Amino acid sequence: MLLKNNTISIPPEMLTSWQTAVDLIAKVAKVPASLIMKLHANEVEVCIANNNTDNPYTPGMKGKLGHGLYCESVIKQQTELHVENALNDPLWSQNPDLAHGMISYYGLPLNWPNGETFGTICVSDKKAKGYSADIIMLLECFRKNVESNLEILDQKEKLVQANLLLETRIAQRTFELEKLNNELMQEIDSRVAAEKLLDIQQRFDIVTGLPKFNQLETMFNQLTTKNEFTCISVIHFSITNLKVVQDGLGYDISEKVRSIVAQKLQRFMTNNTYLAIVSETTFCIVITTKKRLFADKIANFCCRLCQHFGQEIYVEDLSLSVTTAMGVAFYPNDGSRFMDLSRKSSAALSHCETGNSNSYKFFNQKMESELSSRIQMESLLRGALKRDELSLHYQPFVCTQSKNVVGAEVLIRWHNPTLGQVSPTEFIEIAEHSGQIIELGYFVLRSALKQLAYWRELYNQDFYLAINMSPIQLKDSYLVDKIVNLLELYKIPGHLLEIELTENALIHDTVCAQDVLSKLNQHGIRLSLDDFGTGYSSLSYLQHYPFNSVKIDRSFIRNLDTSEQSRQLVSTIIAMANNLQLSLVAEGVENQFQADFVATQGANIWQGYYLGKPVDADDFAQQYLITSITSQD
Repeated sequence: MLLKNNTISIPPEMLTSWQTAVDLIAKVAKVPASLIMKLHANEVEVCIANNNTDNPYTPGMKGKLGHGLYCESVIKQQTELHVENALNDPLWSQNPDLAHGMISYYGLPLNWPNGETFGTICVSDKKAKGYSADIIMLLECFRKNVESNLEILDQKEKLVQANLLLETRIAQRTFELEKLNNELMQEIDSRVAAEKLLDIQQRFDIVTGLPKFNQLETMFNQLTTKNEFTCISVIHFSITNLKVVQDGLGYDISEKVRSIVAQKLQRFMTNNTYLAIVSETTFCIVITTKKRLFADKIANFCCRLCQHFGQEIYVEDLSLSVTTAMGVAFYPNDGSRFMDLSRKSSAALSHCETGNSNSYKFFNQKMESELSSRIQMESLLRGALKRDELSLHYQPFVCTQSKNVVGAEVLIRWHNPTLGQVSPTEFIEIAEHSGQIIELGYFVLRSALKQLAYWRELYNQDFYLAINMSPIQLKDSYLVDKIVNLLELYKIPGHLLEIELTENALIHDTVCAQDVLSKLNQHGIRLSLDDFGTGYSSLSYLQHYPFNSVKIDRSFIRNLDTSEQSRQLVSTIIAMANNLQLSLVAEGVENQFQADFVATQGANIWQGYYLGKPVDADDFAQQYLITSITSQD
């Protein structure tokens, strides 16, 4: 067989482009093998193979013609070949690819512009599989891309031959024009392929194969336009312990859990039920009906889901418990627009997640009121800095030995003309969800360090400030540089700043947390683990992070007067901190007994209303700094 064009050399950049294509195809199609095959006189060769570890084919592997290869059939017939299970197909039950375990196949022919065969582009799997329309469309897209490349190579070869007959000047100009055309064609082909792939990725989740959330809104609008249904429910379904699974068993296991949950949910879907994915932990279900008593039917549906997911699932021989929660909103009772209903079902879900696992809640007017209040608070918080509504208060740290104030915890306060004094527990959570916590965090750092610099110059005293840090702030790539720059600006040594972190701040992204805390430690900045003793991983954090101090959670201090168990726990924690050479702060000291007990056991610092309440900067200076100077004089 004479294959003149197949002697043309394929440039490296084109091979790299093809490699990217087969890697993407394998990933989207979730198959071990995605190949571009090249035809020779008596055999076919693996030209490009995806980089999967379980791909049995490697570039350069060859197969003899005449033995019933999948690709040989595609080349001879010049049409697509779709084999779902070769083991059950008499035509393919003896083909050589079964030696590699490949029992399903889909391939398309690749040809030069003159019709001469180049080879095939194909995918193959070790399990029976019918390839979806989206995957077939993706292969067709890349087939056109490869054949466009072949056309360019063919044109280039013809130009080279023609240039041999032309003068050097004309040949050079022709080469430059051809080069520009080549770049343009590759750009067009790459853009088309990227657009097709992007369209698939925008519409479907790679892990579960489910449509993404934005697809539901279009479908919902079509349903409401037809006016065929008396009621439509929008359900947010969440895997509430997926983060725990990921932290304990790793990302791969959590992804498999998510995939299994998706498969189980699909079994509950009917003709009038639609399922999509919202995020890593949350799915959205839309159910339509013309029948009455719809709320009762949805309650029954949710109960069945709760019961089903109350059973353990198995992932790689592991028996795992999945905890779930559901929030439900109804059209038209709770709203007429999809995004409004989605927001309300999500609000109902958030109420459910604070209660028992595997439960559900319907949206109600109380949630509506809370939602409106939250929206109002978030809106007012956005302008709080500009309106000068935020301020800092300082609560003293008192040394248990010298009885002197050695530092203070910085606490942010918000007073709004409409809302009055807003609790930090309310607006900090809102700031974290809305992203405003970064801006608020910079305000606290800048204002507190400026105040500390003023006090140091005025009173000639060195004491430290402790500032709380949110998990969101740790992900800010500018955080460390910002802190260091502020310390340099106000000429404050690093050890006079302490960053307080809760266990919650560390579990979100351990790699990021380790990097940030290590850099802060290198600059001499103190680190404190807050609410120590309440988290299940507190001890491990002391081993893996460079903490200088720990704070015993106030819940242990509160019960010292009445609970022998609390006294034993506090004694143990203080002894451990002393052995690890960590400073220990007893938080929430409210009376003399509590103060005396923790001091006797070896605590270094008192903090609590008994020693001093949080006050603004002027009152703090008046009560603790000026008084301290006077007593020293």
